Amino acid sequence: MHLRKPMVATALAALAAAVVAGCSGWDAPPRPPAARGAVRITLLQLNDVYEITPIALGRHGGLARVATLKKRLLARNPHTFTLHAGDFLNPSALATAEVEGRPLAGQQMVSVMNAIGFDQVTFGNHEFDLGREAFHERLLQASFDWVSSNVTDESGEPFPGVPRHALLTVEDRGRTVRIGVVAATLADTVRDYVRYEDPVEAVRREVAALAALAEPADVVVALTHLSLEQDAALVESIPEIDLVLGGHEHENYEIRRGPRLTPILKADANARTVFVHELVFDPGSGALSIDSRLVPLDESVPEDPEIARLVATWVGRAYEAFRKAGFDPERVVGEAPVALDGRDAVVRRGPTALTELIASALLAAVPGAELAVFNAGSIRVDDLLAPGPIRQYDVLRILPFPDRVASVAIRGRLLAAALDRGARLAGTGGLLHGIGFRRGEDGGWEIGGEPLDPDRTYRLASNDYLVSGRQSGLDLLRPGPDLEVVERLGDVRQALIAEIARRWGGG
Repeated sequence: MHLRKPMVATALAALAAAVVAGCSGWDAPPRPPAARGAVRITLLQLNDVYEITPIALGRHGGLARVATLKKRLLARNPHTFTLHAGDFLNPSALATAEVEGRPLAGQQMVSVMNAIGFDQVTFGNHEFDLGREAFHERLLQASFDWVSSNVTDESGEPFPGVPRHALLTVEDRGRTVRIGVVAATLADTVRDYVRYEDPVEAVRREVAALAALAEPADVVVALTHLSLEQDAALVESIPEIDLVLGGHEHENYEIRRGPRLTPILKADANARTVFVHELVFDPGSGALSIDSRLVPLDESVPEDPEIARLVATWVGRAYEAFRKAGFDPERVVGEAPVALDGRDAVVRRGPTALTELIASALLAAVPGAELAVFNAGSIRVDDLLAPGPIRQYDVLRILPFPDRVASVAIRGRLLAAALDRGARLAGTGGLLHGIGFRRGEDGGWEIGGEPLDPDRTYRLASNDYLVSGRQSGLDLLRPGPDLEVVERLGDVRQALIAEIARRWGGG
């Protein structure tokens, strides 16, 4: 496989205007010039999509809008492939709905993605939130293709139907272009049925395998669910990669790293945006150009009616399940006078009105609690809830995990260590939010306005997940000599509903 430096262009405004064009066609800006005999290939990239419905009061995202864009792209270029860089089976409120005695656990997402016609996907870390049985069921239910270079079952063998690399083949006027796809996932979710290889070593092996084929890949695309730093390390070590379609951060990124300045691109979560990549490859010379454009999916993009109906069917089934579980999804709990910011990029870096609201709910739910602490990763809504009515379904979106309130007795020395560690985890799901504690002028922690006593035992309100030691980076918060879970109380979501009603219910 020969190395080439892809030519990359980005023009956000141009493509945004193109998407607004009428349904009769996708009036894209002029294409970059291509040599005679070159083949054009379009890649539609999504990542970190948890909601099948639009978010932000229907203004952004939604898989029915993705379906519309895909149809427009296909009408413009039949050599169009739709790829997902991981995180879609979990977490979401709908995924927790128990239908016929079992959580949906991503069934709704696979069904809609099947109907849209996705081509290639890889695993995100949250795919492995599912238990073994549910995970294998989703693999079998998918009509799209999975690929993973570094994730295997517990015996080190690929999961059934999940090759270590893949080929997307395009036939165009007697010319053939082979796009090799390699894939990698960060080892962020530990399960007994999953093993992770080192991403760089695994991808290097599969890139070499693509080059050794009798008809080797002409273009190599890495479909990754890694941190931005890991993606950069990947292309630094493996310059044969032409393009990285990534996920995990939930924010759009376009950077170039490695000896060939390989482009690494990530879209915003929940299909607020998607990336459209126009590849032009000349089989004769091996020249490759890449035009990557970030496309906002907003109200200017109509929903595909067929997909919208399928989405509504799944929402209806989930809502009925929530009602049976004691929730009323459409019931208004209260009228929030302020915006509740639950966007990952915000709550994983600092407090918001929403984090203070959740902490207050935990504190109120534990009699005698002196402080409340919870992890930023508990919040999964990744949305800004505007001032106005808050429905129970909004609460289920904010806290989709069916976690319980925990009443905890914790020794001061462990509490201080956990607060120190949580502060250092800013930017991740391990950042600790709470109420009843603060940094003192001397840099130490204060509880209730008094210096933290390392030998004293404090009553802490938390979520059961955090004090089980399962949060990455906070495994010190687990039952032991300095931490006892005294009582497990009600559902954290019901606690939040009660706090919203108390504050803003109006009677």
